[in-house]
Amino acid sequence: MIRALSYVIVGTPNLPAWQKQAAEHIGLQVEVVEPGRCVRLRADQKVQRLLLEACEGEPSMGMGFEVGDAEELEQAAQALTAAGYPITRGTEQENALRGVAGMLHFRDPDGVRIEVAWGLADAASPFVPGRPLGGFRTGELGIGHVALITAHFEQMCHLYKEVLGFKVSDRARAPFRVEFLHVNPRHHTLGIAHTGGPAKIYHMMLEYNDFDDLGRAYDMALADPECIGVTLGRHINDHVTSFYLKNPDGWMFELGWAGRTIGPDWEVEELQGMSLWGHDRTWLPPDKREEARQILKRLAAQGMRAPVVTTSQTAKARQ
Repeated sequence: MIRALSYVIVGTPNLPAWQKQAAEHIGLQVEVVEPGRCVRLRADQKVQRLLLEACEGEPSMGMGFEVGDAEELEQAAQALTAAGYPITRGTEQENALRGVAGMLHFRDPDGVRIEVAWGLADAASPFVPGRPLGGFRTGELGIGHVALITAHFEQMCHLYKEVLGFKVSDRARAPFRVEFLHVNPRHHTLGIAHTGGPAKIYHMMLEYNDFDDLGRAYDMALADPECIGVTLGRHINDHVTSFYLKNPDGWMFELGWAGRTIGPDWEVEELQGMSLWGHDRTWLPPDKREEARQILKRLAAQGMRAPVVTTSQTAKARQ
């Protein structure tokens, strides 16, 4: 049913700071829809991949998931209604702003706005990044993934797995409980974590095509170390090399490179930890942070490692 994470909607009281970080640091293309009120961020040929809307008070983030056509949208509507989730159809104005042919929305168990849409349009002009870079890995994989910290772990897992048809990639219990879910060859489109704290947005991952673009983003972050929420490291499951950049609203972008893809023969496993090396999570309480460090030491003692499978750089090297 769900094919990818198509886009993300952000309500922010910090719109100018978002525009600056998106263009100058991350490298997204900024297109102003209404000055001071609404901005589209592009990462590829699509009309938008993040929609920023100015707000007062608390910031928010919602996800837009892709289905193939109007028929699949109706299937999603029926499944959600049967599961007890009230749905609302997107208005013409909402659809036009997103650049989609059709859309519905509802609230998940934590109150996050979830949209299901089809027909995200191509832009009328080529993608022009905010800084020189080799682009982002999107296409059939969608824009990336989102990780949420939930206060309703079982209900969230039921919604995404049983109602919307996400499949489990793998899971872990330390340093906190988490399930990783996929809908296409990207290792995971959604991470659902239970840390014992209140529900909140953890991060959104964007994947660069080229390693050097990740390195340059990290160089820029090192000039202001307080903006780094998780240091450079490599994940144990999707093999992404990444760091986490705090955005103006306080949650984070995971900026990554070289994520693995999976196929129909994928086997779910229990992970020994979250990362092979690095990824010091500065936001964890001291006991959990130390637990994560001990996990890294055990993995290092085992000599655990993973292959690097590139996309654009490998292709360029063979030309």
